[in-house]
Amino acid sequence: MDGKKDCIMRNKFLYAIIIGFTLSIVGCEDTRLNDITPPKVYIPQSGEIEQTVYKTGEPFVFRLGVYKTGYDNVESTASVDVLSEDELQVYNTENNRNYKRIPDNCFQLAGGNESYVVKFSKGNRLEYVDITLDYDAIEQLADFDKDNSKQYVVPVSVVHSNLEINEDKEVAFIKPLIRDPFIYFQNTESSVVIETTSNSDSYQQNLVLAVDFVNLWNISVDLEVNEMLVDVYNNENGTDLKLLPTSAYTISPNPAVIKNGNKTTTVSVDFSKDNIDYDDFLLPVFIKETSRFVSDIEQNVHYVTVSRPAPRLDRRGWTIIDVSSEEPSGEGVGNGTASCVLDGTVATYWHSQWAGGTGQLPHHFTIDMQKTVTVASVDLQRRQDQRDAYRGKIYISEDNDTFTQIGDFEMAEVNEPQTFRVTTSPGRYLKIEITESRRAPYANLAEVYARGVE
Repeated sequence: MDGKKDCIMRNKFLYAIIIGFTLSIVGCEDTRLNDITPPKVYIPQSGEIEQTVYKTGEPFVFRLGVYKTGYDNVESTASVDVLSEDELQVYNTENNRNYKRIPDNCFQLAGGNESYVVKFSKGNRLEYVDITLDYDAIEQLADFDKDNSKQYVVPVSVVHSNLEINEDKEVAFIKPLIRDPFIYFQNTESSVVIETTSNSDSYQQNLVLAVDFVNLWNISVDLEVNEMLVDVYNNENGTDLKLLPTSAYTISPNPAVIKNGNKTTTVSVDFSKDNIDYDDFLLPVFIKETSRFVSDIEQNVHYVTVSRPAPRLDRRGWTIIDVSSEEPSGEGVGNGTASCVLDGTVATYWHSQWAGGTGQLPHHFTIDMQKTVTVASVDLQRRQDQRDAYRGKIYISEDNDTFTQIGDFEMAEVNEPQTFRVTTSPGRYLKIEITESRRAPYANLAEVYARGVE
């Protein structure tokens, strides 16, 4: 009897386990899809689309993307329509806009001008509607201008789909800006410094020719150095640069070719150090001719400034033989005097007198270089973190009696040495005169160097 009872109890326990397991399966129904957004269709690039259209002679096709999102992995469709005049007017009124519909003869939807059906296959989320814009017809519109200020657009909308349409991204307004296709220099100015202390005998500068449109051709570009542009550059920039001699550079390749499928090509200018004098030069590289289209008149010249600073002259033995004002006591021992500009350390400096009297502008000091040298430029270095020295003049003399002005300067507010070109001149005595101060009447300088040939 007890054995029978035990059997019944075991069976009841087993039934309870089975029922509990069954209930747990029912209770654990898969809810992973409950929080996933339902599939929708929308235009990713919705709203106003300002599109530059280049008049290349080839049809311009704008590709409007239509996107399907969500978990639905089935085939679906969406209809993209062009808004009518009345529909566009309703949109303008509701959204305080002033769009004008481009006439039907100015554009073409793939398959027709009224509607296009986008078909999404399983797993495919992005499809396109091709819209061809007739730039010649658009430009013929009476009130169409370069900036499309009248707001002419091709208004398109997703209007039908077997999926939900995202109402916030269902409309796009394609606003064309018509442009001529140009070839141009990506940058219009660069500089090369030929370092005197460098072991390299050659230097190179790359110039990039570019287009902005889809390039379907091999476009040949002829380049030339235009001497007349040196005067143009000097007048516009207040400089006095010389044309770089032809023996000092080579340009290759010339002509250059922007190849089919590319939007840029690189031209190299190689400079020969041995054929460049100690001076400042200009190389104006000009787009002379192109095999297709024309150059952009705003970017058809690349100006390369080429400088070869003369080496610094050896200052050993140089002395100060004349100074209008200095401060031998107030700046500390061994500081404040004019001789400090020749000691090779920026920690000391010349300062105009301020203790026991005040030196007045203009201030000057004269350096005896001990022998006649040819000076091509002068390096001035300000007292560190002090902005007093501002403008001045540079003189040279053979006899310390008759001085000739060979240059002037305007100090920038930087601590590094600043090089000032002068008229290349021979002489033994170098005079620095400060005529203007940012803290008048005071002035100071840390170091003075001359560059040239002994």
